[in-house]
Amino acid sequence: MRILLLIAVASPLIALWPRDQDPAAVDWTKEVERACTSPRYGLRVAAGRKVAQAGAAAVPALRAFATAKGRNEVPQTLVEAIADDPGLDAPVIELLREWAADDDFYWRALAMRGLVLRAPKLPAPMQKELHAFFVPYWDDAAWLMRTHARFGGWLLGDPNSKQLAEPDPRARVKLVILELQHDKQLPPLQQLIDALADERTFQGDPWGKRMADDANKALRAWLGDQYPVIPGGDTEAAIRAILTAVKQKSGQEHLKRPAPQKDGATPFTGGLELLSCKHGDQFVQWTDGGDVHLGIDASAVVRVPAPAWDAVTKERTKLQVAETMGVVVCDNMRLRWSEPAVHAKAAPGSLPAPVADWLKRLAGAIEEAGEPDAAAALRGGIEQFAAR
Repeated sequence: MRILLLIAVASPLIALWPRDQDPAAVDWTKEVERACTSPRYGLRVAAGRKVAQAGAAAVPALRAFATAKGRNEVPQTLVEAIADDPGLDAPVIELLREWAADDDFYWRALAMRGLVLRAPKLPAPMQKELHAFFVPYWDDAAWLMRTHARFGGWLLGDPNSKQLAEPDPRARVKLVILELQHDKQLPPLQQLIDALADERTFQGDPWGKRMADDANKALRAWLGDQYPVIPGGDTEAAIRAILTAVKQKSGQEHLKRPAPQKDGATPFTGGLELLSCKHGDQFVQWTDGGDVHLGIDASAVVRVPAPAWDAVTKERTKLQVAETMGVVVCDNMRLRWSEPAVHAKAAPGSLPAPVADWLKRLAGAIEEAGEPDAAAALRGGIEQFAAR
């Protein structure tokens, strides 16, 4: 209510219908339904954009749909459209805030982005309110959520958001991309240059290549006509040329050519990937000898004593794991190991009890090896995915 009052009183620029269409002439219940449930992707996207452009006029229908079907039935495409829309309608801002504050909402990081992008355009009292909302999320478990929240602090002129440690390389790169896309102050660009040479994977997933592609797209957009074109697909030559162009435009002459970042030589024999908007992403890999590596970049390692690791391994080999468990929409857990060969994916609430129990024993072994915080986070994620 304070937010709504501040906007209504302090900002005459905020209109309930900023587009050229009469909102009363549209059945927003049908449009929201189409944006959320149409079997055709193109129709969902088009309806989502229409709903987003409707601003406050569509909010009652959005709330009614979420109440009837569940908030997680609102699709990513619709939340993205609303987040990216420039409208400043008070009911939309309040809805985005509610979505962002819901730990169980799959797309809460997108809702946070919607708030962040609107924040600098709002009256000063509202900026203060939103800044106070962003700060507790600077250390959110979900990397994209905390990245958007920290970006919001930066946009509103708070330097403290830049001083926080960030263990996830994806978050470090994403924050620089966001800063580069919003021409407020040119950030240091070494992080993006380094990302161009990232080839790391996690259990076969090329996350480093995706990060490199994102960095390249951001630099291409920023460089514009100065972006170099290197024929022949020579990655090293392309990076050298991009580095030269970035130095010339940015004036950051200290930028260095990146060393290729590749997977280490550690022979991992298994791992699990847990992606969660609520508990954050967790990555665990292990060797036959009981070295357990944590993080998407395997940056932390603990050694589980041989007797405990042998017991955990023996229990794992007895598990029967289906290839697909539940219907994955957003949050999911991926299990991959050898002897016996397993590569499975699970949705929240779908892990059979034996598998969930084994994962809890793995968390216990990690705790005993000296990583209680990582073990606690893993247990929280396991509970989200355990069958109910």
